[in-house]
Amino acid sequence: MITLSNDIDGNCNITSTSNLAELIRQTVLIIWDEVPMQHKACFEAVNQTLNDICGGENNNSIFGGIPIVLGGDFAQILSVVRRGSKHSTIQASIQHSTIWSQLHILRLKHNMRMVAGTSNLGFLQFLKSIVENPLYYGTLKLPEVIHTVDSVDTLCSIIYPTNILQTASDNPNTFKGRSILSYTNDTVKEFNEKLIHTMPGELHEFMSMNSVDLNDDAVEAEPFPAEYLQSIDLPSIPPAILQVKVGTPIILLRNISSKQELCNGTRLRIVALGRNCIKGAILGGDWDGHIRLLPSIKLTSNEEDLLFILTRKQLPIKLCFAMTVNKSQGQSLQYVGVNLRTNAFTYGQLYVALSRVHH
Repeated sequence: MITLSNDIDGNCNITSTSNLAELIRQTVLIIWDEVPMQHKACFEAVNQTLNDICGGENNNSIFGGIPIVLGGDFAQILSVVRRGSKHSTIQASIQHSTIWSQLHILRLKHNMRMVAGTSNLGFLQFLKSIVENPLYYGTLKLPEVIHTVDSVDTLCSIIYPTNILQTASDNPNTFKGRSILSYTNDTVKEFNEKLIHTMPGELHEFMSMNSVDLNDDAVEAEPFPAEYLQSIDLPSIPPAILQVKVGTPIILLRNISSKQELCNGTRLRIVALGRNCIKGAILGGDWDGHIRLLPSIKLTSNEEDLLFILTRKQLPIKLCFAMTVNKSQGQSLQYVGVNLRTNAFTYGQLYVALSRVHH
């Protein structure tokens, strides 16, 4: 229900007489995680909405007087501001929101993701230094505890050994806790295309249906060729031609059902293929192994992506042998390969990439 436009004067589309509003009035605690990577406008919109819904004596409180726990690590990636400068990215942080001064700050000091042990102490110290030590800003040398390789093929073979890929269609644990991380979508696509062709099994293609929503000024324009619409490849929507195999890892691109743990960023493994749908088993978490049905749905591009709005009916997924560092934030993995052929382009990316492992 939160606005997607990051409009500083935005509001959530919840009326005070709705069933959802009544449920909100009965809420005793709100927990909101991964706060640093979200635009301050999201928090201000929720704050205004909850104040409007709760009203009464809570009208001058923040979040309608409902206790709220905001969690996150400010060493991680901040909110993405399209074509924004360093200044605009910093200004988008909740620390520059009107509600920040009214929050009570508690600081956690122990890394619960990493298991404390002798072998991990050097790595933990290195992660801490990336954030706190100015000598580590800019170009840095990785410690010996981090294994480095000199080719894409070697990296792929370490994270996804041949013997593991050979049994991927039958072994539900093949891709659990494994991923290659990269900074850009182009290099992620490169890894995914390479690995799906390395993996045995029959390749299936799902074709999309595309349409265009033109603004009033372009109504009389010539229609776009179907070939052009098929060629559009954006991070926010699935490819026009989606190639998958039984057993391949995938990642959801939209929130489907939070009750079924089908949220944007959920990783699954394909267990069956239909004509216009697939069955996938959730990888990791409390719902690990649970089977979910994923149908084709309509997905639209963002206003900033193109000069028009593209609507594509396709399975709301992408391959996930590899994923962007930004997409990996919040994931816990056991085997991680990080593509460092290109430099990080925004604050916190290297820290996020290296801190995905939990032992």
